[in-house]
Amino acid sequence: MKRFLIYAFFFGCLGALLLAQTSANSVWRIPGYSSYVELSDGTVFCGEGYGSYHESRTGNVCAGGQYGSYQESRTGEVACGGQYGSYQESHTGKVCAGGQYGSYQESRTGEVACGGQYGSYQESHTGNVCAGGQYGSYQESRTGEVACGGQYGSYQESHTGKVCAGGQYGSYQESRTGEVACGGQYSGYHKSRTGKVCFGGLYRPAFN
Repeated sequence: MKRFLIYAFFFGCLGALLLAQTSANSVWRIPGYSSYVELSDGTVFCGEGYGSYHESRTGNVCAGGQYGSYQESRTGEVACGGQYGSYQESHTGKVCAGGQYGSYQESRTGEVACGGQYGSYQESHTGNVCAGGQYGSYQESRTGEVACGGQYGSYQESHTGKVCAGGQYGSYQESRTGEVACGGQYSGYHKSRTGKVCFGGLYRPAFN
């Protein structure tokens, strides 16, 4: 029973994490994990060491850190692998960029994704924003979206209360509106007062 309660709490946190991460166009993969996890609501996460993709029964999709291609689900969600060197736009206008991609891509609907090898940021015509894995700062869009680069060592809170944390940041930040972001060098997790959760890049969850 104790183990069940621990798993239930953890998976609940993962579900909340998706809400916290999606608005920042972030890709979060389970550190040190070589498979995937599908939650009861169809949310799906792929591990850093996973060499494939997984599509859930609800059409959500993830791609592993060792995956060298992309996958588009039947509902138009799309995910790019950590070893993928390009981008993909789905039939619904969702977009992803691979970990080995050195540029950005903006879709026809104003979604935007930055590659892991990209050294700058991009703001779309709708005010969405992304930051590349090689970018050393942050960017806040005119609509209050915010993205932090993979080489950025701090956090940024936008005028609308959105928040991001850089890949080199070693802690977390909770905004005044209850949004939360964890840095790539942070080894823990944080749950905000509104129930949003983030996990640091050095966090090592135990599934066994």
